Amino acid sequence: MSEQSSQHALAYGATTIAYQLSFTTRQDVAIHVHPDTRVTVEAPLDSEFAQVEARVRKRAAWIVRQQRNFRRYSYEIPPRQYVSGESHRYLGRQYRLKVLQCEGRKESVTMDRERILVYARTPGDRERIRKLVDDWHRQQARLVFAGRVELWQPRFERYGVQGPQVVVRRMNSRWGSCTAQGKITLNLKLIQVPKRLIDYVVVHELCHLVENNHGEGFYALMRRMMPDWEGRREGLNGFEF
Repeated sequence: MSEQSSQHALAYGATTIAYQLSFTTRQDVAIHVHPDTRVTVEAPLDSEFAQVEARVRKRAAWIVRQQRNFRRYSYEIPPRQYVSGESHRYLGRQYRLKVLQCEGRKESVTMDRERILVYARTPGDRERIRKLVDDWHRQQARLVFAGRVELWQPRFERYGVQGPQVVVRRMNSRWGSCTAQGKITLNLKLIQVPKRLIDYVVVHELCHLVENNHGEGFYALMRRMMPDWEGRREGLNGFEF
């Protein structure tokens, strides 16, 4: 629970970053950029303000980038139309959508080197195309995410982590989560980013199966398992979808 809250600001180049600071019972500093571009910072109760401000300054480039992305999503990017020629991301690459008539074959979605091919009975039915593409993304996400967890999980066996269940779900504010029972949930949106960024979220959640909070033990384990995790986190948070 928050003990106190106050407003602060710091200069980053020609930009002023305003943020609301709360001191809480958490064990590390957390910086959040919200869809309305507000910045909130949570810090441990015993934190010195100078240390918190230094952390915000260190993340200033990321904060400004996230605010810019949210503004662009809100005002510039039109909703997807699910028509031929539209660009869609998959594992970090851009592909062009190509909508085709089924002509006797089952409705399906496949890929070639440059395109996502959608075979539909009614190519002009955009809602149907959306569902076909969404179902395909979910199917691919289940396969890819399970494969990434299978790749990294053996490194955690020494800590008692055994074959976690992997669930794919749309999530509005988190890349992933896990339960004490060993279930890892990953955001469907991750299927759009490169595998090395998916791996960051996978390792993050596997670490939480060993260390359930963001304390010193958690970050020590993250560094042990993935020394470049901070760079990958920056890459994910700055990824342009």
